[in-house]
Amino acid sequence: MLDYYNKRLSEYEAIYAKPERQADLQQLVAQLQADVAHCSILELACGTGWWTERLAPLASAWVATDADDGALEVVLHKNIRGLSATQTLNAYAPQITAPVDCVFAAHWYSHLLHNEWDTFFDSVRTCLKPGGRLIMLDNKYVMGSSTPISRTDAHGNTYQTRPLKDGSTHEVLKNFPSPAQLKQAGESHHFSVQSEADLQMQIQHYWYAAMRNTCM
Repeated sequence: MLDYYNKRLSEYEAIYAKPERQADLQQLVAQLQADVAHCSILELACGTGWWTERLAPLASAWVATDADDGALEVVLHKNIRGLSATQTLNAYAPQITAPVDCVFAAHWYSHLLHNEWDTFFDSVRTCLKPGGRLIMLDNKYVMGSSTPISRTDAHGNTYQTRPLKDGSTHEVLKNFPSPAQLKQAGESHHFSVQSEADLQMQIQHYWYAAMRNTCM
């Protein structure tokens, strides 16, 4: 996974230029700008900072993290307003010393195996203040817009075969959880979904989930 995304750095943000996704992205950005306003944010798997650029200026503090130092270099070169710091961090099981108001993860949850969900939720909860929120978004599978699923393993995890401009191809884990799966996974790890609207916005190409940490 890390090798694939490092090789993809130069074409990382092309996915956001797809014409059929522009209305969805506008709606998501507006919602998220309201969500993060005046909050301290830990962003997981920030990539080249497409979301960071659009959201960090609204937050009180924003730390963008990724496992790929090359991606973090791209983020730093953008001189993003509102960005407090960058940090190399394992998004599978994030650990930080100072809890934040919100953990934000775009296009990361789909890269977790089903048996990695428990570790992820438990780790995220330790990063949050009591009552803090986990906010995630990711792709829905949309025929004709999404890369086709090339394989499903014995545990129900799905994979895509993705080509890059350098001619290489990579098998990438890409799961597409249902709203019911997201709700159940969150609630089983002491997160509450604030409302059905928070869990599943009426958009075609993406899902959005906002969950509040109920551990005190």
